[in-house]
Amino acid sequence: MKNVTPPNLNPTLRLFIKLTAIVTIAIVVLIVAAFLLKIVLVAAVLAAVGVGGFLIYNLIRRRSNFPVIR
Repeated sequence: MKNVTPPNLNPTLRLFIKLTAIVTIAIVVLIVAAFLLKIVLVAAVLAAVGVGGFLIYNLIRRRSNFPVIR
């Protein structure tokens, strides 16, 4: 990683700038992860409703009043 701070900068100020950049990147990563997690949860709920509806449809469709000949 290229050093973007000037070489004549106070070491404490340099550390502060680096820590601020790290915290900012961490916050952005957490926000993006939360957004993606919402999308994944909505997709999982929709898939569960779809599969559940399909299974209930098949359960109702298979029931009949005719006797089963085996």
